[in-house]
Amino acid sequence: MLLLVAASSRAADVDWSGWSFNYSTNNNLSGLVLTDVYYNDKKILGKASMPVMRVEYENDICGPYADILSPGALRNPGGGSQTPACENQAVCRRTFTQNGENFLEVGANWQIGEYQIYQTYYFSENGYIDSRVYSRGLQCQIQHSHHGQWMFDLDIDGASDDQIAKHASDIQVAEFNDLKANTSYWTVQDKNTGSKVQITPSDNDGEPDNFSKWDLAGRAFVASEVGAWRHGARGEIGNLFNTPIQSIDGTDVVLWYVSHLPHSPQEGASLWHSSGPRLTVLDETQPQPDPQPDPQPDPQPQPDPQPEPDPQLEPGSDNTLVNGGFDSGGLAGWNNCGAASGVEPVVTGQNEGAGAAKISNGGCLYQETTAEADATFELTCSANRTSGGWTIIELAYLDSDFENLFTDVKQIDQVAGFNQYTVSGQAPEGTAYAAALLYSESDTVFDSCIMQSIDSSTVPDVQMQPDSALTNLLANGDFESNLNSWNSCATSSLLAASADADTGSSALSVGNGGCAFQEFAIEPGNSYSMSCRAKSEGNQLYTSVSLTLMDSNYAAIENAEVAVTTSTFSDYSAGLIAPGNSRFGSVVVYSEDVGVFDNCVVSVE
Repeated sequence: MLLLVAASSRAADVDWSGWSFNYSTNNNLSGLVLTDVYYNDKKILGKASMPVMRVEYENDICGPYADILSPGALRNPGGGSQTPACENQAVCRRTFTQNGENFLEVGANWQIGEYQIYQTYYFSENGYIDSRVYSRGLQCQIQHSHHGQWMFDLDIDGASDDQIAKHASDIQVAEFNDLKANTSYWTVQDKNTGSKVQITPSDNDGEPDNFSKWDLAGRAFVASEVGAWRHGARGEIGNLFNTPIQSIDGTDVVLWYVSHLPHSPQEGASLWHSSGPRLTVLDETQPQPDPQPDPQPDPQPQPDPQPEPDPQLEPGSDNTLVNGGFDSGGLAGWNNCGAASGVEPVVTGQNEGAGAAKISNGGCLYQETTAEADATFELTCSANRTSGGWTIIELAYLDSDFENLFTDVKQIDQVAGFNQYTVSGQAPEGTAYAAALLYSESDTVFDSCIMQSIDSSTVPDVQMQPDSALTNLLANGDFESNLNSWNSCATSSLLAASADADTGSSALSVGNGGCAFQEFAIEPGNSYSMSCRAKSEGNQLYTSVSLTLMDSNYAAIENAEVAVTTSTFSDYSAGLIAPGNSRFGSVVVYSEDVGVFDNCVVSVE
């Protein structure tokens, strides 16, 4: 093993073989962050970071999630470390030689739910950096994809006067999105000095999909966009255009890069997936192959066989669920969509001696039934949650390709004994199936689940009525039911019910890059107004509340984000008119400090 040189004329953390830079895992919730990167005394990067890994599950059976690599998620990697030579440290720094070429590695290991994530940078003595992310684990046992999003603030020979070219010389004059299918590499250069850095995808960076549509975006530098991720699980780089679209010809530029890591449950939890781009300082020795070969997968176990459902409904019931009370053959009729070890039949149900389903550690069960547009289904379950962790029941409508059209989620409270929870909604155009889903990261027993088609006029009004008498499109906007109806768009442990309420007895506390959102249906042409009472207790880092209008694919069309700047409760509001192709709205609350939110209302005028 080689020794690292500690000294640097720029007081850098690392000075090695022509490279000097600083690194941190405590830099604005953005993973392992590099700053002030120089090669042979040439400024290359102002900052490189990974603000988010977005995770999309097939048919939205779980998630989607926005995995934030925050300091609180740093973990000792244990025996499964990608870098055993680093003495099992959460943050790793080492040198090694491969094929006669010397490398410096700086990496960090995170644990988010069931996922182990190792993010690293490999510096070559020959003038290039391989920026890589490795991921393994299974949160839900269903086909899904991880989308790692890097931000490269390329300040070549200084922050100003930079240009971005597709390939070597196709200079882009305005902000743009791009695909690997159209452009095999990109070049960033200083307009005055001619110094250049080339960005090249690796062979295993995957392909975009409807959830993550782009591989790269070129943007003008905006300070708020190079810090923590504030756009939730459905936000993506393609929607981050400045308004109006800015020139990037000879200015301070930023590159966003996305890799796409598909993961099948048949591959198991131990297989490492890896991806990430290479940054090469041009006019130096050309790079050698990637220093870290992808690890070989362990022999994979065969997936558990699915039980054959009982074709008969429960006697005397309009329940479309088979074995909704878990009394007929344990879990018969239900399909597993999470960790197999996370579900089990028990006899501690709501009724003495009756069966029930215990779900924990990311376990998940679901059933589907045929449905038609305009039908209204109601899903009701009794549940007893005895520990902390994200736990929900979910009603979803799917099209004929099992793509999600509508979702209503109810969070299960951590209270003593069984309580009843209900979700409902009207099926949108194109509906072919209705699905019921039970999911829990904690110890929760579910029983007496009923899903039935009902007359929409009988659906209870669960919306809060504000003082203005306008209907609130947000359920539980006053948080008096704790976090019910709100979804985490980062790590769920960053959200908590708070007794520090503006009115009533409960509010929502969000901290350390936490994020919560709620979606609702909208109609084109209507004007939507959002208001929240909010405060930022530390008032030093960024806290915000935002209103977003989206199309049928949940792509953002219009967005209004309001920074929370007071340390006492104040009004924060925004309004938008729904464009012709809009379908859904969303409210997102976010805080890097300790933000407290209460009395959130969305009304239509």
